[in-house]
Amino acid sequence: MNCYHCGHELIWGGDHDIDDVEEYDMVTNLSCPRCNAYVEVYRHSGKEENLEEPSPTPDASWLDKNGK
Repeated sequence: MNCYHCGHELIWGGDHDIDDVEEYDMVTNLSCPRCNAYVEVYRHSGKEENLEEPSPTPDASWLDKNGK
């Protein structure tokens, strides 16, 4: 997964179970070594019907082809 701010590849920091929130059961934390952004991704705990394939990471139009 790439950083939404600078386009650099994010570093996985770990997964953690969530017990105190019913809607989510796990959170993943990621960080960017280039711009120091921090991202948390929450996994929904319920089973959903008719889930669509996730879309790819959106292009960062402000970046050139070299990711700078």
